[in-house]
Amino acid sequence: MQLAFGNCVLDLERRELYRDGALVHTRAKVFDILDYLVANPDRVLSRDDLMAHGWPGLTVSDATLSSCMLSVRRAIGDDSSDPRFIKTLRGQGFRFIAEVTLHDGSSNISTSSAGPGNGQSKRSASPPHARDDRLSIAVLPFVNLNKDPKLDYLANGLAEDVTRALSRFKALTVIAHSSSSQYSGPDDDIQKIGAELRVDYVLEGSVRCDKEVLRATVQLIQTSTAQHIWAENYDGQIKQLLALQDSITQQIATSIKPEIDLAEIRRASGSPAGELPAQEMAWRARALMDKGRLEATPSLYEQGMALAERAAALDPQCRQAWWTICLANFLVAFAPKVDPAVQLARAREAAEKLRVLDRNDHSAYMALGWISYLERDFERAQTNLNHAYALNPNCTMTLMHLSVVLISLGRADAGYEHLRRAIRLSPRDLWLGFMLAALSFACYALEMYEDGIKFIEQAIEREPQAPANHVLLAICLVELGDLDGAGAAIHSQRRISEGYFRQYLDGKRMLSKDPKLAARFLASLRHAAEAAGD
Repeated sequence: MQLAFGNCVLDLERRELYRDGALVHTRAKVFDILDYLVANPDRVLSRDDLMAHGWPGLTVSDATLSSCMLSVRRAIGDDSSDPRFIKTLRGQGFRFIAEVTLHDGSSNISTSSAGPGNGQSKRSASPPHARDDRLSIAVLPFVNLNKDPKLDYLANGLAEDVTRALSRFKALTVIAHSSSSQYSGPDDDIQKIGAELRVDYVLEGSVRCDKEVLRATVQLIQTSTAQHIWAENYDGQIKQLLALQDSITQQIATSIKPEIDLAEIRRASGSPAGELPAQEMAWRARALMDKGRLEATPSLYEQGMALAERAAALDPQCRQAWWTICLANFLVAFAPKVDPAVQLARAREAAEKLRVLDRNDHSAYMALGWISYLERDFERAQTNLNHAYALNPNCTMTLMHLSVVLISLGRADAGYEHLRRAIRLSPRDLWLGFMLAALSFACYALEMYEDGIKFIEQAIEREPQAPANHVLLAICLVELGDLDGAGAAIHSQRRISEGYFRQYLDGKRMLSKDPKLAARFLASLRHAAEAAGD
């Protein structure tokens, strides 16, 4: 049976919701609550009624129900402040206020089995993600390869700890351990698990012990294709078990998000923008910007930014869209002939949108911190980045930004350690080139000039057109007396951006608030410029 209301159709047999003819993916509880509301139009259903229906025999918090109701409203396109479908009656409950009719099924509703001749839209032909709102992952129980019951608690504990650590990434929906723990067999089909849990990725792992050495092995799998995205081994002494468990958990949690980002960018780069869901559109925008960084093509940043804006307009609740708008404006702010104040103002608006969506989303505070840094408000930047780190210590991008701010405030030793840790935890990170460049500047601040040259050369190899890399190479070479090399680096910098070089040389774009470091930086750069004949 199909029930119609407004622009929505609820298919009770297939347990599917359609809005404007397109399939809307909903969690089981969300569908159950919506079904109950639609089946009881104009009846006031108390919170207790809804809890008893949605979670029979269980005690759940008001916050759980409120979160579920928010998801129901998002699914049907309703607004609690101006409701078309569900009215909130304070102190009483909820009432479904729209007219509900039986749907005869004659109109064209896109389904997964519809063929091109049935008018199926591109948007619903093959959903790129298991859920419309964000990427999703399940951590399966780790396998005890030793078959030693004493190691069962370690295998289970690692899976629980990794699940908890990943839940700090608000851009991910992380399936509760109680739900994923039912898939403990070695022969479980990954694509079946993905369909049943509605997840894009699965993390599976194992533990084994040889004398005093423990090895944990993990692999990240994309459920739609059963393709292995990433795998790693982690070793340690079992006599320090709790510390080892914490260390392995952090290393796994830190590595997974960058690997998922890489996989999503690779996948999205091959898809046309077309009629896409907001999340997919945002990843397509991210792929354009990543290509722009690699090819030093600012026009791709602007294309990515425009696509991200479209995604946010399509779905204002899409976190990936708002984060991509932040990132796009950061990158465009460094382009020639651009007023950075305009770009940073829009980036701040997008970051505030992220914070409104969830005040515990570390990426919102990370973005606000980096905006403050670019505006040269280093203290405010540190405050926001410290808060982002407290919310999620497993994000390498937060570590990277925080390290740059610490170096700029004269704490190069702390910044250096943060950067080394970030690179160690995420050696394939999308932002590795930036991290290496920041590490080079930390080395310059600490007067470790040979190491600074080593790191900045690695950064230049990855991103030869980055706006400041050749400046950093030049100042390190000057300090070691290689004026010819420093002059050549300045020539390279001027070919990339004469305007940026002039801003650095005139002291308008200082990398540090520490007066001694700023003075040394400026003196080194001017010596390099003289060597280049400037």
